[in-house]
Amino acid sequence: MHTASDAVARTIVPTLRYRDVAAAVDWLCHAFGFERHVVVNGIDGSVEYAELIFGDGMIMLGPVEDSPVGRLMTQPEQAGGAETQICYLFVDDAAAHCARATAAGAEIMLDIEDQRSGRGYSCRDPEGHIWNFGTYDPWRHQAAEPRHIGVGQIVNGALRRLALGVGFLALTFAAAVAVAWLLALVDPHALAAGSEAIRGEEKPQPQAVQRATAERELGELREQLLKERSAREGAERAAREAVERLASRRRERSLDTQAAMARERAALASAERITQETRERLALVERAAGDTREQLDAERASRLDAERASKEAAQQLAKERIGREAAERTSRELRVRLGRRRAVRARIRRRLAVESTAAFPWP
Repeated sequence: MHTASDAVARTIVPTLRYRDVAAAVDWLCHAFGFERHVVVNGIDGSVEYAELIFGDGMIMLGPVEDSPVGRLMTQPEQAGGAETQICYLFVDDAAAHCARATAAGAEIMLDIEDQRSGRGYSCRDPEGHIWNFGTYDPWRHQAAEPRHIGVGQIVNGALRRLALGVGFLALTFAAAVAVAWLLALVDPHALAAGSEAIRGEEKPQPQAVQRATAERELGELREQLLKERSAREGAERAAREAVERLASRRRERSLDTQAAMARERAALASAERITQETRERLALVERAAGDTREQLDAERASRLDAERASKEAAQQLAKERIGREAAERTSRELRVRLGRRRAVRARIRRRLAVESTAAFPWP
């Protein structure tokens, strides 16, 4: 697979929203072959944000929520299943990838077909987003295209130079013939002398024959010049048309590049906003986690204090129980001693009564 880093920095990151981000992550990895790069979970454990990679490309997934960015976007089911932007992914084998996506439950919108730039197909994921996959590699096409333009320019330049050279030679030859014809008209003897010097033993021709020969040659030269002029004009027209087509193609490419740059800037701005919002949410989550940790620490300290107080109260109750039991034993012992003393006193009283009756008998 051709790497994007060979041409430009990887600055374009498409962003998609899903109602169930966790399910979308699992399905995209299973059906299309994405790999998890970053997955952010919320406090309740749900997936709030994810980054998936495919070869040298990346996409960002976010939830469908009421946010400043979310209010600028709409889901496919809210637009009648239509998309305003579609992700294209380069694959080596479009047929095998289509079979994998179909087995995972993707809805095929445009089946596998051979195009001028390669094979490809389009499908829809469970939440309605449309994806394009194909064997056309735009990075490789862009790398080869300037060489094609250079060859065309070289050919056009060569044709133009060839036409100009032929025309120049024809004009030079015509001028030489015209000069010779004029010399023949002015001084036939000079032409005859010249012809004799050139042809050796050949006799000079009459003036009428020489004029007819010169006129015939001049007519042939005129016809040749007309043909060469027509060929030159045709070559120049072809060159102008090629230049105009090249200029038109450059203008179209410039417009496409400007539109692509505008889309890239918008996508980058959207990605930066989403990243900033994600950072803010992460900061809120971290602050909430810190507050939760502090609350847990305070509750743990309170629980430890309560446990210490409970232990102290249990120890105090144990001490009081021991003291009460000791007091009860002491009370029982005192009652026993008091009962014994009372019994002793009662016996003493009875004995004294008996003795007093025996000592003082009353009538």
